[in-house]
Amino acid sequence: MTDVQLEQNQEEKKWARRAHISTLLTYPMALLPFPFYFSSLGAMVYPFVMWLSRSKSSYSAKQSLEAMYLQALLSLGYFGFGTKFGDDRVLLVFSYVFMAFIHVIFLGIAIYRTTIGKPHHYPFSFFPFLFSSSQTKENWNELKKKFEDKVEFSEYKTQMEKLDAFRLSTEKDAKILTDANLQGLCNEYLHSLSDLRVKLAEDPLSYRKAKQFLNYFPETVSKILSQYIRVSQSGNSPDSEKRKSELNSLLSEVIKTTEQVRNKLKADETLNLDVEITAMKKNIEFGGY
Repeated sequence: MTDVQLEQNQEEKKWARRAHISTLLTYPMALLPFPFYFSSLGAMVYPFVMWLSRSKSSYSAKQSLEAMYLQALLSLGYFGFGTKFGDDRVLLVFSYVFMAFIHVIFLGIAIYRTTIGKPHHYPFSFFPFLFSSSQTKENWNELKKKFEDKVEFSEYKTQMEKLDAFRLSTEKDAKILTDANLQGLCNEYLHSLSDLRVKLAEDPLSYRKAKQFLNYFPETVSKILSQYIRVSQSGNSPDSEKRKSELNSLLSEVIKTTEQVRNKLKADETLNLDVEITAMKKNIEFGGY
């Protein structure tokens, strides 16, 4: 990262932090002759102006939206407590102090995360989903330009979505494993698979050479792992050690094959996995999967 980029990054962090800190304006604005929840809404002006002034895709702009969301939550809380306990001064003060305490806790976490440059989201915030959907759509549109054939792009997109789904399924199952060695092999496989996914995103046309791998290995590994966990959780069976040993061998071979595919794509070499697929089918059959 260049000095200019570092400076820009630090500047983004500062503005993001300021957006969250600006929510403290709620309390001095409470001195105005308006209901407390109205004053809280008024404090939303600063992060809103910041969001308007920054690049909409920037880190600070996204954090400004989160700050506005926090202000909306605070206003809703103050309005709700004010309506509920308007006739009881003690409970009203207690509820307002409680809201202020929660605000400070949330704000402290936000300041810490923006200081280290991490994306911060408040509870129940819908912005992560919004940004994720927007970014995904934008990425697919960019990748689509690299394909001359729409049918081929549709096939590529389907393959990538299936790969992501099987990768997430395998990652979820890997966390359930109680054997440290198997879990380590799963994590190594997932790491190799993630590297391959990055390569296929950088050079989408290279997926043509990886079709054989994509059509067989990710789904097969996911199914075998799920089956192994299901059988393991049903109780100790006489062949449990055999199954563990076979899964160990299978994962080791799959890791080698995944690395082979990744390296071949980087070297722009052709792939033929007939031997590897045949061997894996035999191992699966021998292992009882």
